[in-house]
Amino acid sequence: MPRPDASQKLAATKPKDGPSKGLIGGIIAAILVVAVVVAVFVTQANKSDGSVAGAAVPTGGTKGGHGLRAYPDVKLKANAPTVDLYEDFQCPICNDLEKANGEQILQDAKSGKIKLVWHLMTFLEQNMQNAPASTIAANGLYCAADAGKAAEYHKANFAGQPAKEGTGYTVANIKKFGKEAGITGAALTKFNSCVDKGTYKKYVKATADQAGKDGVTGTPTVKINGKEIKNSSADYSSLLQTKGAWDKVLAKMTK
Repeated sequence: MPRPDASQKLAATKPKDGPSKGLIGGIIAAILVVAVVVAVFVTQANKSDGSVAGAAVPTGGTKGGHGLRAYPDVKLKANAPTVDLYEDFQCPICNDLEKANGEQILQDAKSGKIKLVWHLMTFLEQNMQNAPASTIAANGLYCAADAGKAAEYHKANFAGQPAKEGTGYTVANIKKFGKEAGITGAALTKFNSCVDKGTYKKYVKATADQAGKDGVTGTPTVKINGKEIKNSSADYSSLLQTKGAWDKVLAKMTK
């Protein structure tokens, strides 16, 4: 909302006899100084690594909440397409995709055939009224990324998704997934601390907010080189139901 013009505001409240011009000028100058300070504060608050001020970025994460690369150290092959995968760890249909083609997608990412970027969303914790289940699961992925085990954690989390939708996740669940991902020793201690503290909660929000700005309204959403595979398409259905469908869909989308 635009700020009312200072001179108009003063004129509207001016006493009948009126203060001196010097006093009016001083008040206007004071208002302008306050406006500048507020503007600087708002600008700095929005200058962050995401849509949330001061959001720490995990290993493999991108500034602005633009997702987490599955294998940030892997050298990409020439013309490797970018695959953006929007998920909520509580989403059962996301788990269908994981079971049917998750392994093949990871293999392609690990070999450098594709650049796989995960965008974690959290809207299901509001829909299911079990907050902060999606948030702590997403935070767990980012904590695992610091240990170099993002892909392993991603797999473990979906494998441990509760059979009953809406049950949600606990901190104990997340720590268990960390162990199952192969995080050990000092790295596990650090991972558990990251989970307990919710180190990447701000980045979780930043990523979820950015997904909304990207126009994503549901999960899983799959984009290849920015082009979305529509959930009404046969390709989308095959990715959820047919093992080995990924190679065909990828080839089709990158012709």
